[in-house]
Amino acid sequence: MAETFLEKFSRFMGSNPSLGKVADDLQLTSELILLVRMIFADGELKPEELDAFKRICASAFNLNEDDIPGVLQYLKDFGYETTAWDAAAMFAEHDRERKKALLLHLLRIAKSDGHLDRSEAELIRKTAGVLGLTAEDIATGGNR
Repeated sequence: MAETFLEKFSRFMGSNPSLGKVADDLQLTSELILLVRMIFADGELKPEELDAFKRICASAFNLNEDDIPGVLQYLKDFGYETTAWDAAAMFAEHDRERKKALLLHLLRIAKSDGHLDRSEAELIRKTAGVLGLTAEDIATGGNR
């Protein structure tokens, strides 16, 4: 008997604890979608940006680096219709510190290759606008 999609998905998630964590948390999924969009904002996948993404996943979200390929596949398969603006809007009600952390993660990825591309800066600027933050908020630690 052929395995159903749901059975395949459940089996896949069971072998990847980080994937289960991401799939169960819409805000985490949204944040990761934004971070992945930053990796590709300048039109190319650079190893330094992917490495920065992996480090953020491990340090900020406690995701296992070995699980990242499965997490990326999940985001591709299930987050493809989510725009960067939809993902950023998930954070509209969060406190300033959480919003600031999101922008700093985006900036860390954007600058990881030693160059801040115009499209990367625009993604950060627009995301900050959706979140109601300014460059000053980031520079001053978000305290107003």
